[in-house]
Amino acid sequence: MKWVTRPMLLWMIAALCAATGAGVAEDRPRVVVIGFDGADARLVEKWMGEGRLPNLAALRDEGTYSRLLPTNPPQTPVSWSSFATGLDPGRTEVFDWLKRDADNYLPDFAMISATRRQFGIGERNGLVTGVAVGVLTLVLILFGGRLLGCRWLVAALIATVCGGSAALAVGSLAQRWLPVEVPDARNNRQGKTMWQLASEAGLRARVIRVPATFPAEALSNGEMLSGLGVPDMRGGIGTPAYYTSDRNFKPGDNEFSLELIPLPARRGRIASTIIGPSNKAFFDFVVDRRLAEIAPQERSQAKRRLRRELEEAGTPRRLDLPLELEVTDRDCTIRVGERRATLATGEWSDWFDLAFPINPLVDAVAPLHGIVRFRLLALEPELALYMSPINFHPDCHPIAFAWPPDFSEELRNRFGIYKTLGWDLDTWSLPSGVGDERQFLEDLDFTESKYEEIMVGLLAEKQDDLYIQIFYFPDRVGHLFWRHIDPGHPLYDPVEASRWGGEMLRAYERMDRIVGVARALAGRDATFLVCSDHGFSSFRRGVNYNNWLVENGLMTLKDRPAGKATLEQLFDTRELFANVDWSRTKAYALGLGSIYVNLAGREKFGIVLPGEEYDTVRRQIKEGLEALVDPATGDHPVQRVWLREESYREFDPRLIPDLRAANHLNYRVSWQTSLGGFGETLVEDNLKAWSGDHCSNAPELVPGILFINRPITNPEPRMVDLAPTILRALGVGVPDGLDGRPLL
Repeated sequence: MKWVTRPMLLWMIAALCAATGAGVAEDRPRVVVIGFDGADARLVEKWMGEGRLPNLAALRDEGTYSRLLPTNPPQTPVSWSSFATGLDPGRTEVFDWLKRDADNYLPDFAMISATRRQFGIGERNGLVTGVAVGVLTLVLILFGGRLLGCRWLVAALIATVCGGSAALAVGSLAQRWLPVEVPDARNNRQGKTMWQLASEAGLRARVIRVPATFPAEALSNGEMLSGLGVPDMRGGIGTPAYYTSDRNFKPGDNEFSLELIPLPARRGRIASTIIGPSNKAFFDFVVDRRLAEIAPQERSQAKRRLRRELEEAGTPRRLDLPLELEVTDRDCTIRVGERRATLATGEWSDWFDLAFPINPLVDAVAPLHGIVRFRLLALEPELALYMSPINFHPDCHPIAFAWPPDFSEELRNRFGIYKTLGWDLDTWSLPSGVGDERQFLEDLDFTESKYEEIMVGLLAEKQDDLYIQIFYFPDRVGHLFWRHIDPGHPLYDPVEASRWGGEMLRAYERMDRIVGVARALAGRDATFLVCSDHGFSSFRRGVNYNNWLVENGLMTLKDRPAGKATLEQLFDTRELFANVDWSRTKAYALGLGSIYVNLAGREKFGIVLPGEEYDTVRRQIKEGLEALVDPATGDHPVQRVWLREESYREFDPRLIPDLRAANHLNYRVSWQTSLGGFGETLVEDNLKAWSGDHCSNAPELVPGILFINRPITNPEPRMVDLAPTILRALGVGVPDGLDGRPLL
């Protein structure tokens, strides 16, 4: 049966399920939405016209195809949040990848905030547990003694001694082993989602990997597996590790914070470490609570002392695991605990289940488990080993990424291990100089094949009134492979383009096959919709907006910036903007096109007065950036600068950026600006493998796609229109006040 390819097998399964599967009630409408992050309208139209995307062409002929206008800005979490709610980004409050805290200028993710919650009764967990065990012990021994014929006085004396001892022992252990607080997360997206409304109307909804759905949302009638937003176990967007004996290796600029782990040798038995998650509940949170009782001026020194005391008491700040390598001239054997795998160069391991020990009680009741894969990159001339970001095991969900929480376990039981990380494909290693395109593509196929299997299995049940599933691979391929299809990109190489340039088409052909399978499974009577959140542009040159602000007297630095900003600074050391003189700074840039005025009464050290001065500063930025000319090309890098009231009808003025700079095609906000940093020049070549983008372009320049097997009423649909459109197709009332309008 070697002639049966995987796409053919999926088609066969789909056809069989479509013919035999049990359906929802015949008189109830059904809607199936298959989304593709980053599917570009121009590429789809080109390849559809060439006959390379037959299933999408058939869907167009069955109903409607149109370009789809993304949100402003056209970013993944922003656009999909508006898809879910029918509200524009001013009202969803997911308006960029990053937001800033006006009280300290420091950034955080816009769609999710890390929080903490009290565990049990907090500080009294040990006391209450000890007392409860002591009382139970006393009662059992007292009545046990009486049943055995002991006198009341003797039984009471023994029971009291044993109960007191048990209370002290258990209370002491509980105080040490039970946390006072545990990590939590908050989804910052505002607005009611279409699946919540459908569920409340009595319809069954199933939502698979839609962005900005972490933590998973409680549905009264449905299930969810969260997508973009689910962190790796270290709390990041996905940090891979690179183990190498090459002491001269430097991972590019490492703005992406690839974890570089030097190895002391290249052969023989080598001891190393898997860098695990932070021990927040028993270390960081403990330090924070104790610091709260100390005067602010003494906290810096006290923090170092408290950390040292915890470490000396045996409480680690981080939950690392020992990693052992046995390396020969032929292969490398990897050992983590009882698990081992032997790899030749270029081979991947299967999943490793990592158990991170915390303490005996937590390990017994709620163990912390992650999953990783390894790939042996090289044995010569130096040893090089790749480890994927650490995903939460589907059975381990301290913060639920599925609803109900054990839905993730149900999927694992049915389909096997799958990635739980929201940013499921590693786009960080290749730009940092680790691995190659082949490694990325192998991981893509491994990852997406499992999600396709899940889609087939769930759609085949035909039990959902609303089914939504999002695939991310068109976006990730676009980011990394655009330089292979754009001769104008500074990294374009004709030889490399001949080798890898066809991968973009292959990704879109994969998308087309998924659409064909899903369309067959959905059934002819279902409303079937395919969409993407934005399209793509080449990222040839980057604009350093903070450089421009400095050059135009709107930002002042204490001295020249020392080094480049990194993701590590963004989320760990929190040292961004340390070089800015806020007393002489009127504006600053952070995120993917967001510019903030240093407004008095809002920012901590604000100097710009509300009213006339505020308007003058914004006008100066808008006019100056729109007139900016790239001296190397003669082009205008910035198409338009929006004032926030030009973009959104309603917004929180403390949260939403004062301006947004939108780039022309082939330009993007620089990496350094996005991290709050500075570049070498005002406009610079993008010399990273991350060569395609969309995040800071004008929305109309990077349209997404919309296919629906029904005629639509508006020839210019917007992403924000899809929630009311889907609700109308389901027969659910469309709430008043949405920014979107039904297309049916």
